Amino acid sequence: MSSRTAAEILGTPLTINKLTLKNRIILGPMAVLRPTSDGRPSDQSIAFLSRRAAGGVGAVIVGGSVATARAFRESPFAPNIRYDDDMFVPGLRRLVDAVHAAAPDVAIFAQLFPSFGRMGVPRDGHEIVSASPKRVDMGAHGLPDNVYLPGGQATPLPNEAGVDEIKELEQAVVDAARRAKAAGFDGIEIAAHMCYFYSSFLSPLSNFRTDEYGGSVENRARALRDTVAAVRQEIGPDLALGLRLSANDHAPSGQGPEGFAAVTAEIARAGLDFVALTDGNYESMRDNVPRESGKMLREGEPQAFRDSLGPSVALFLSSTPDPDQAAAAIADGIVDATMLARQMLADPDYATKVLEGRSTEIVWCDHANSCMRRLILQVAVQCHKNPEMGHEHPSAKGSNPAQNLVIWAAGNRALMRTADKAIRASRRLRRSGPAAVRTGER
Repeated sequence: MSSRTAAEILGTPLTINKLTLKNRIILGPMAVLRPTSDGRPSDQSIAFLSRRAAGGVGAVIVGGSVATARAFRESPFAPNIRYDDDMFVPGLRRLVDAVHAAAPDVAIFAQLFPSFGRMGVPRDGHEIVSASPKRVDMGAHGLPDNVYLPGGQATPLPNEAGVDEIKELEQAVVDAARRAKAAGFDGIEIAAHMCYFYSSFLSPLSNFRTDEYGGSVENRARALRDTVAAVRQEIGPDLALGLRLSANDHAPSGQGPEGFAAVTAEIARAGLDFVALTDGNYESMRDNVPRESGKMLREGEPQAFRDSLGPSVALFLSSTPDPDQAAAAIADGIVDATMLARQMLADPDYATKVLEGRSTEIVWCDHANSCMRRLILQVAVQCHKNPEMGHEHPSAKGSNPAQNLVIWAAGNRALMRTADKAIRASRRLRRSGPAAVRTGER
């Protein structure tokens, strides 16, 4: 790193297309906003985002949102903020205006989900679709600290998406982008990470199609490249447009950062301004939610993207709360900004403290991951390091004592190991049948 301090580097403005961010610290998207049951931003949604905007970040990305009715129906985390109909534009505009009022110099980005793909939940007689019919074996290659799935968990088998379905979702994303622009968002991010719909096309691990959407790098990029091109045509040349994707499968026979970077370079030619990097997916959750700051840098993931994309596409780094590490990566030209999620739950003033040289005052995320257990179990997300989190608006209701007990139990290693053994034993009994039970066979 140069002789400049981390505060000086992270405080440097960043220009993305025609948009200039006041600094290099970004609030990443999270499904913690608690919108209304019909998909509109609630007072709590607005208060949560406004509080983080006022905490000094350069931009906020609105997560927990969907671009289509399909995604709203099949979402594993409900409810979601909706962009799939014009009637939602006034509520979205209210959200944008409120965040801008709380922090006029902070940009706000919409995140667009066309479908949850392999992570979708079939409901109301509707099937889920993906690039190819492949389940997600949750946490097969590691789970985050204090997160357990007793007995394991696999998602339902999706159907292979037909070309007509791919094009229908493409148009839905274009329409959602039009609504986001009408609502006043400063930028748009298309979601293609984890094991969601668009991500399933990018890696041979989840895409074994033999048509024009599978096989070569160019073919695996096609669905997203076409969508980015269509969105760019709809929103015009000046609105910041980006893509969120995973940088590494972290799985046997999976795709590494060089492969993901090559596919992304094909997509970027259609009009991308930025790429937001995440690590791993729902099968490699331990890599996606690491305890170690800067793991992506140590493994060379953003470096591979920089080599493929060059300097014209801004890169957002994730999971690097250590400001010195993030600043060094920016100073070295590896990335352009640092993007934080869990750390911003623990301390909404993280950015201000870093930029004012008060890093010793930061309330650090301790990686207990109670927030993740709450999200998995559909309980109001709160942070034990920050009692304000989840109660930014007076109307917001927290979890009750019974729910809190469940969240504690779900993070207790001894209890979860016992539950895992019991579930697996029960499965063995069911597979062996009545005769085996009578004879004591296993």
